[in-house]
Amino acid sequence: MTAQKIVSDRIAMLRYLMIVGVVILHTPPYVPITEIGPGIFDFIKAFFQNAAFRATVPVLTLISGYLLFRSGLDQDWRRLFNKKARTIALPFFVFNLLVLAGAFAAQHLLGLRMSYQLIPFDTQTWLDAAFGMSASPINYPLNFLRDLIVLMVCAPLLGFILRNWAWPGFAAVFLISFNNLDGTLILREVMPIMFYLGGMAATRNWNLLALDRYALPCLGLLVVLCACVVHFQVGNTTYFRFVAPFLIWSATALLHNTRPGRWLQSQSKASFFIFLAHAPLLLVSSVAYQKLGHDIPYPLYWIATPVLIIAILSLAYRTFMRICPRLFAPLIGAQTPGPHSTAPSLGAPARVAP
Repeated sequence: MTAQKIVSDRIAMLRYLMIVGVVILHTPPYVPITEIGPGIFDFIKAFFQNAAFRATVPVLTLISGYLLFRSGLDQDWRRLFNKKARTIALPFFVFNLLVLAGAFAAQHLLGLRMSYQLIPFDTQTWLDAAFGMSASPINYPLNFLRDLIVLMVCAPLLGFILRNWAWPGFAAVFLISFNNLDGTLILREVMPIMFYLGGMAATRNWNLLALDRYALPCLGLLVVLCACVVHFQVGNTTYFRFVAPFLIWSATALLHNTRPGRWLQSQSKASFFIFLAHAPLLLVSSVAYQKLGHDIPYPLYWIATPVLIIAILSLAYRTFMRICPRLFAPLIGAQTPGPHSTAPSLGAPARVAP
């Protein structure tokens, strides 16, 4: 098996694993690290929600940057913008505006209060809710896509810098992002840095398998760092989010060419749809639990909800791709399966990196 095939397989495996992590990360309610309880369950929940899966966005951004610049798409801006309009921008608008319409109906008809109050009308609130102009969009996980769209627009310039002044360019990107000199242009300061690092890995032909021999120590160090974040109640995990993706990538060598690894890889096709659609289902589950779940222990809710939502959305993905692929595939940025296809493909590069 070639090195590039190993890298491709691990990207597919890691993509799905990180999307599962995103769903777990967003399972309500959010508890600040300084308010976690003393119990074992509280520690486990904080381990994943306040530490381990805080690395999901950096990992996915790193993958997105690597795949984009490895493809050379940044050197053909027309093809870049046409492709990313279909594979990133269209799904962003479709799934965010659907949630916006649902939220407006719920507030107008049922009088529900939400983080985005759309009634009475306020221009800035609606611009942020619909398009993420200066804050997270109403379908809040799509904040990642909102920032990724900005990075795709910047990709031709970043690609030129990567191929001519890679390290000075990295220093500039780091200083601008880390000090928030870009204002609200990109909302997550870690994303430009990881996107650029992914580009460096691609354009400078880094050996992505160099640390595989240290996979087990990398996994151990990752676990220790996550435990330290929880134990010492570290609220600012910025430095952790810079380091964790490289430990996670190396640790995936332990799963490569194993039965669990192959299963994760096989599920990767549905990962982007799960990412796009999980937040509304989490909201519904939270409302239902608050009203009806008095006899259900919260740990059971927290464990079962992500599993059920991922299972439901995976089934929905397969169903829609089977019965209406030509309508459904474009909505999630996927290629429409051909008439002789037996399985849909979601292999577009930076889809989240999905």
